Amino acid sequence: MVDREWTDWKFTREDLKRTPSVVACGWTVEREELDRAKACGLIHSASRKLQLPQITSASACVYLHRFFMRHSLKEYHHYNIAATCLFVACKAEESLRKLESFIPVIVYYASKGNRKAPPGTAEFEKWRTVILRTEVVILQALCFDMVVEHPHAALIDLCDRLGLTRHLSQMAWNFVADCMRLPLCLVHSPKSISCASVSLATRVSPPELRGGLVDDSWLDRIGADRAAVADVAQWLLEFYAREAQSRMTRGVADGAAETAQTPISSPGSAASPMPHIQPSPSSELK
Repeated sequence: MVDREWTDWKFTREDLKRTPSVVACGWTVEREELDRAKACGLIHSASRKLQLPQITSASACVYLHRFFMRHSLKEYHHYNIAATCLFVACKAEESLRKLESFIPVIVYYASKGNRKAPPGTAEFEKWRTVILRTEVVILQALCFDMVVEHPHAALIDLCDRLGLTRHLSQMAWNFVADCMRLPLCLVHSPKSISCASVSLATRVSPPELRGGLVDDSWLDRIGADRAAVADVAQWLLEFYAREAQSRMTRGVADGAAETAQTPISSPGSAASPMPHIQPSPSSELK
């Protein structure tokens, strides 16, 4: 069965090298991917605080990835689009939240806890204006197509068919959540993303928690596209590596700035080791 809603918005990895941000505004593919991921990180954080269903959060991420195939990050700041996409997703997925409770949460996470925006303040009104104005732009860019096919449903079915352990199911669920931060949903089907998440969960889990899954032979039994599954997994692993390197670079820069203002009293500590590949914490698989 073909996922119609997905194929209507299907792109290739080459298309991601020709987005408005890359072609017209000088972004690199890697920089755009990182900005998209940051925006989706804001969506995930705000969604947890607002106690939104994960499908609402996932829809918002898909809207954002689709939007930036038609508009640039220079024209629209990724946090503004993230906030508005989440607001639109709340309506589309029937999990409404009032702006009076929605905006303060967005501002808190967008500013990393440095700003507040209670109703009646200038900060609140600024964000209210941005969201309401940008909502129309997003709906037009999406052609008012709000229906999204998510990998979450495919993963639940896969967990049942393979009889996955609770550990593997939760690990795969977290990998799916991380996949939503990347434009994987524009290139690969929900089935391929869910299969790659299970494959990764198996790889990073100790043998005693794999529940009998020792390799990826199950991919053939369910008719999965092995090439697509491998590409999803590799894409996510490469992003983890770039993200870890970015964090280390920021840490070095922050440390250098602090050193410039503070006398050195002890030798510098060694660099933190690369973390083991693990998905970001997500809400529990229901």
